[in-house]
Amino acid sequence: MSYLVNQMIQSLSNKVLRLEKANSDRDYSGGGWYQEVKYEIYLYADFTAVYIKESFSSVSGGGLYLPNQSSDKEYGNWNVLEENGKVYLEMIFDDNSRQKLETQNLGTGIQKLGDQIWNRYLIS
Repeated sequence: MSYLVNQMIQSLSNKVLRLEKANSDRDYSGGGWYQEVKYEIYLYADFTAVYIKESFSSVSGGGLYLPNQSSDKEYGNWNVLEENGKVYLEMIFDDNSRQKLETQNLGTGIQKLGDQIWNRYLIS
């Protein structure tokens, strides 16, 4: 196992990675839309993982308000691998689908996955 892979495993083991995004658009009539998406990836020391996506959106206008909320949870495993000098976090879900994201430790509490900056917390 390479030094980079081992170092990344140490950085990610027993951590939860969180990313939140929110967008909105309001017009002068009081109508508009709002969208919020939250992602959490729990990476346990035994290389098991839980991936959670929660979303909320709403549209309003003309006295109507239409909210929509959903939550998805997937279980699987995680691994770190190195290809051509780049380090990747690989998620392997229970349905055998895979997702591989380039990752980089950006310092205390910060992790880069793909082109997004995630917050990294200890799992308690």
